[in-house]
Amino acid sequence: MLGFFARRLVQATLTILGVLTVAFFLVRLSGDPTALLLPEAATAQEMEALRTELGLDRPIWVQYWVFMSKALQGDFGNSLRIEASALGLVLERVPATLELTLTAFGLGIALAFAGALTMRLSTNQRLRSVLLWIAFTRQAIPVFWFGLLLIILFSVTLRWLPSVGRGGIEHLVLPAVTLATFEIALYLRLLDAAFGEQERQDYVRTAYAKGQTRMKIVLRHMLPNALLPLVTIAGVNLGILLGGTVVTETVFSWPGMGRLIVQAVSQRDYPVVMAGVVVASFMFVAINFTVDMLYGILDPRIRYR
Repeated sequence: MLGFFARRLVQATLTILGVLTVAFFLVRLSGDPTALLLPEAATAQEMEALRTELGLDRPIWVQYWVFMSKALQGDFGNSLRIEASALGLVLERVPATLELTLTAFGLGIALAFAGALTMRLSTNQRLRSVLLWIAFTRQAIPVFWFGLLLIILFSVTLRWLPSVGRGGIEHLVLPAVTLATFEIALYLRLLDAAFGEQERQDYVRTAYAKGQTRMKIVLRHMLPNALLPLVTIAGVNLGILLGGTVVTETVFSWPGMGRLIVQAVSQRDYPVVMAGVVVASFMFVAINFTVDMLYGILDPRIRYR
């Protein structure tokens, strides 16, 4: 187990270093930020002086070395827009992103479990087809469009829920439902396939032969074995959700990390973009690392592959 842990830790570290490198060069492709930071009437000398102050006049490999040296110490510099730590600005938005992501993740898993168990415990094939059709139809609707539909229905027409901002539970409902319902089709199809595979196993036929009820067979025997593939997919998907809430945060004006990064990109605020990308990547890698460890515990055969 120790060797398995060490290999995964090395892979996670190399991934973070790779993300830092790729993000550094991609951000530089967005252009020179000095034109956005100075008035339109600024002279060429003023622009050059600011470029020197920011270190943008140095060779690219020198900028990269300075960036990596500081980034590995958690120093991404100050925002180019406001005099505040770039990493601090990003970390201020992390709780809002985690609140939205974890709520949507839990809600999506719960709804998928309810749907999968309903399909498996029921002998009505039409019910199964209807539930899958609803889930796939929702997944075919873009997140931003579905979010706007919810705003029109529940905020504008019915006036039941607020449409923007972060506050109490009522502010969380619409963005969380928007994200959660998009994930249902993936989890529902995965659980349905896993249950179907388990039902063909000998131990299930033996349980039926012993006269056990269908509910007991599904919940006690099939469910634990059907969870293994879900652990991997759900863990990876949670990481994707953490970095992919940008659209939802924008639609609902949710003050999360994704919205901050989008604003920083449009303003060419290099330090904030880099800090945001690294924090999001770190959370993604940490989740995947945890999932690998959990899977290695649940299925010891994984450790030796």
